[in-house]
Amino acid sequence: MSFEFNPTITMNLILSVIVMVFAWFRTRNHNVDDKFKAGSDRMDRHDKRLTVLEQTVTAMPDKDDMHNLQIEMTRMVGRLSEMQAVMEGNAKIMERLETIVSRHEDHLIEGNKNR
Repeated sequence: MSFEFNPTITMNLILSVIVMVFAWFRTRNHNVDDKFKAGSDRMDRHDKRLTVLEQTVTAMPDKDDMHNLQIEMTRMVGRLSEMQAVMEGNAKIMERLETIVSRHEDHLIEGNKNR
């Protein structure tokens, strides 16, 4: 078996192999870059979403804030109960005053009739 160098066949074969290898590397690199770019964009979107979520969670009240709020609401309920008791006492005083004033009116009206 002898190998004879025929430029028309051998050069075409070598050139074809070189073009195939170049095309394979070029398209492989292009596809990989596209996939990495898509993955990078997706990771950037996730990073932005996580940043927004972290900021939202950081701004939310923690357990100490909620506990302080609960204590203040309990104090307000106590103060409202005191105010309700005072208002009921004032209402009873007003009823007594109205009774006294109506007795005075009745007395003055009956006193003028007797004259």
